[in-house]
Amino acid sequence: MGEEGVVHHVGRQVADDRERAAGPAARQGADAFRAATRGARRWRGPAPLVWVAVAFAVVQLAVMPLRLPLGWDEAVYVSQVSPRVPAAYFSAPRARGISWLAAPAVLLSASVVVLRAWMVTLATAGLAVAFWPWRRLAGDAVTAVAAAAFAGLWVVQFYAGEVMPNLYVAYGATAATGWFLRAVTGPGRRGVIAVAVSVAFTASTRPPDAVFLALALLTAVVVTPSWRRWRPAAAVAGGLAAGLVPWLAEAYTRFDGPLARLRDGSGVQGGMGWTNTLGMHLRALNGPLLCRPCHLTWDYPPLSLWWLATPAVAAAALLLAGRRRGRPARLRRGSPRTAVLALPAACAVAMSAQYLFLLDYAAPRFLMPAYAQLAVPVAAFAVALIRGAGRRRRPAVAVVLGVCFALHLVSQYLVLQRRTEDQTRLRADTLRAAGLLHRAGLRPPCTLVGPEVVPLAFHAGCSSEALSGNNASVTVGELLRRVRAEPVAVAARGPRAPGFARGWTPCVLRMPDGADWYLHLAPSPRVTGRCG
Repeated sequence: MGEEGVVHHVGRQVADDRERAAGPAARQGADAFRAATRGARRWRGPAPLVWVAVAFAVVQLAVMPLRLPLGWDEAVYVSQVSPRVPAAYFSAPRARGISWLAAPAVLLSASVVVLRAWMVTLATAGLAVAFWPWRRLAGDAVTAVAAAAFAGLWVVQFYAGEVMPNLYVAYGATAATGWFLRAVTGPGRRGVIAVAVSVAFTASTRPPDAVFLALALLTAVVVTPSWRRWRPAAAVAGGLAAGLVPWLAEAYTRFDGPLARLRDGSGVQGGMGWTNTLGMHLRALNGPLLCRPCHLTWDYPPLSLWWLATPAVAAAALLLAGRRRGRPARLRRGSPRTAVLALPAACAVAMSAQYLFLLDYAAPRFLMPAYAQLAVPVAAFAVALIRGAGRRRRPAVAVVLGVCFALHLVSQYLVLQRRTEDQTRLRADTLRAAGLLHRAGLRPPCTLVGPEVVPLAFHAGCSSEALSGNNASVTVGELLRRVRAEPVAVAARGPRAPGFARGWTPCVLRMPDGADWYLHLAPSPRVTGRCG
């Protein structure tokens, strides 16, 4: 017992002696005092993780424009739950979880500011919820550093306010892995239930990612004897099954079954098969948002050093945790066990495999689930460096690591600004084109046809249709029948009209950047306006 413990023990004995001498009234007062002091000792204020989430929200509101118009994929997801615009074609690879998350704001208001604010709120809460189970596994310091490292990435900052699924897949997977570890290493049903909910949430948002996550967790049950408990395994399998129910139901109603939907999804993705896109992901790390086809050069290599270093640092964390296993307890205090760091690393590898070795294109958002999982061992390594340094060197080590992290955040901010400016310009042009469409006489209810019309049709309030390609949704015959009921136009980036529309009225929507839209308006008494 240390000096503080001795003093506390002696103080309690003196208080008990006084209590016995003073009688029942004094004893009641002492009981109340002890209860109050126990509560005060338990209350330590908000966890550091909460402060990280709050800082994340503040940065979002300060840096990201809430008025940023919706992009292509966002238009698809939002249109599924919006009462104001027709639903865009929902292709086979997509899942509806992110649409349901956005639904409260979409149903409440047509304002993009309201929607962005709602998504930032969800992203903030999601950051805390995702890393919450890791507090008991890795400690408050490691958990807070991991959450900060993940939240500091430009791709996380950009997509926090977007209606896109990848960030929420990262949240669900990180929470599922943490609760799984708690379920296999401790008693109680809380962890088991949380595992099932987390896996189900991930599956409802992006099913393929959830399948790879579940495979990694179930493999861990098989290969680790001390983890062979049926409840956690059943929670993973049951959560996956529950989360896949909407996807399966839609597969039967729209795609002739799950296998047909998987085939269609593979076709939309360009055909899934063995490939190696590590180089693509490295070159596309700092943008554009989608690299398809991906023929970029590797620009600004220093901005990508963190990506190259992350796997090495995670491996170093595992080695360090393994070396500490045989050390005295006083040297291991506060250090996560090897399994706590190995499982998220394994899940990161499993969830990134499909994007690195099955898809022939890249996007920075695809690897967010892996980044979230790898943040835990990376943070554990950083905290271990500080704690493992001697008393004299510890402040210097902390300062060096802090400066490195600050420089990393600055580099991420620079990339974020570049990507935000690009998207603001591109999406503002789409809004301008939608206004010109209205001037040309194409107003709701209306139909816009073409391979690239989804965001333009969304902002114009029209249905979006395609005659060919990944989003083919209508035939020429169906389109010609629709002409009798509402205004219809073919929109493309080139002036050539399809055969059935050669007698339609041509119209050019001039854009400031020269990427003009060429329209062909079907004859209709409702189309009254002028081109601009």
